[in-house]
Amino acid sequence: MTLDRRSFLTLMATGLGSTVVLAACGRQGGGNGAAVKGPTIAMLQMVDAQPPNEVRRGFIEALAKAGYTEGKTVNFIEKDAAGEIPNTTLVMKQFAGEAPTLVFAIGTPPLQAAMKEIPAKTPVVFAYTSNPWGAGAGTPPGGVGQHRANVIGTIGTSPVGKELDLARELVPGLKTVGLIYNPGEPNSEFEAKLLKEEAAKRGITVEEQSVANSGEVLQAAEALAQKKVQAFVKIGDYATIQGFASIAKVGLKNKIPVISVDADDIKLPGTLATLGWSYYDDGYAAGELAVKVLKGESPAKMAFLPLTKIDVRLNKTTAKEIGLTIPETVLKSANQVVD
Repeated sequence: MTLDRRSFLTLMATGLGSTVVLAACGRQGGGNGAAVKGPTIAMLQMVDAQPPNEVRRGFIEALAKAGYTEGKTVNFIEKDAAGEIPNTTLVMKQFAGEAPTLVFAIGTPPLQAAMKEIPAKTPVVFAYTSNPWGAGAGTPPGGVGQHRANVIGTIGTSPVGKELDLARELVPGLKTVGLIYNPGEPNSEFEAKLLKEEAAKRGITVEEQSVANSGEVLQAAEALAQKKVQAFVKIGDYATIQGFASIAKVGLKNKIPVISVDADDIKLPGTLATLGWSYYDDGYAAGELAVKVLKGESPAKMAFLPLTKIDVRLNKTTAKEIGLTIPETVLKSANQVVD
């Protein structure tokens, strides 16, 4: 990643340091590094973590199916912002200077940076975003004429109402849930508000602990355990994506059910259930939108695409360890059951 001297000094002044500068550089696609004849797609995600990585994988495979193969018929520039929002702006500034054919923004902060720094003539496709309206991409529902002319993508608002319904099926008489999130993240703030609204409809109290980063998650989980919450629930949030193992650990220790919206969390000891979108499918759908753009269709003539397919996973080992019996009806409805 090449930064001009002023941008580098600005980054250093924010206290991010040289380690973050290097981490934000990410990966340069294109086989041996030499450009091939074909479009160039610049991709940016906030962190190197399983959910956004799966989104990127789905996106790349959708393009490959359409004949856009890395190093042969398309050039990829793949980077992450090392979890730091200021890095998203710096990376998008670099992308703008390199004049890619299309930009793929994985997450809300990269989308916001793209809309700020990428010229309006360059198409921007987004995914892994729950609130594109709050990001300034358009107005609900994002139909033709309801969004920025060069911006198109998928809507992946976590199904928090269904997550609460699953929690209540697993914990009969559920009255309180614990929520940890970073209110400084636009997606997190949006989804936390939705969760509280859905909880109120169901007579469930949400006990909150705010964090500024993943390093604070363990302490927040322990504080909620002390409040005797009946379950932990997770929303889309970068701090808890990186620190979710701490929540699962506290849940297991205190025999508190832990329910997440990220499917890969089911592998963590202490996670009882996950309910959410397939991040691979999210990326794949965004890739199909990108293919249409690369083939000449204008983003302005397209509509935002809401995700609809919900994936439910359960962990019977965790259930046994916390002394909980999963109802047979819930087991039968699951896409995957881990023994």
